[in-house]
Amino acid sequence: MRMRWAIVAGVLAASAQAHAQDGAQMMTLAEVRQRRAELAGLFIRVENVTVSGFTIARGGLARDASATVRLDDTGMPQDTISYLERHCTKPAAAAAPAGGRGALEFTVASAQGTFAISDAQFIPQN
Repeated sequence: MRMRWAIVAGVLAASAQAHAQDGAQMMTLAEVRQRRAELAGLFIRVENVTVSGFTIARGGLARDASATVRLDDTGMPQDTISYLERHCTKPAAAAAPAGGRGALEFTVASAQGTFAISDAQFIPQN
């Protein structure tokens, strides 16, 4: 019986991870920033991201264990903007992990200018 539960748990974990990715490549913010020229146009997912200091006028900051990147609201769905404004307005030092923590999915823009993430979907961590 334990063996069946272990197999079921393994299959569920694998299918949940595959479903969560939705065809996106999993990367860190540092990897995206370093390789953005070759990643331009690709759909990327970065997990364990904390968003802080977000306002519609200025955007905010997205950080994971590897890097901190500017997050711009250009092209974001309205529900993402509303969520980030409601839960992620505090500065990085005071950011509440419960509301501002999750995953970002976005298409990497061309490698011109400074690196900022825009046109992103934020998926809050449960």
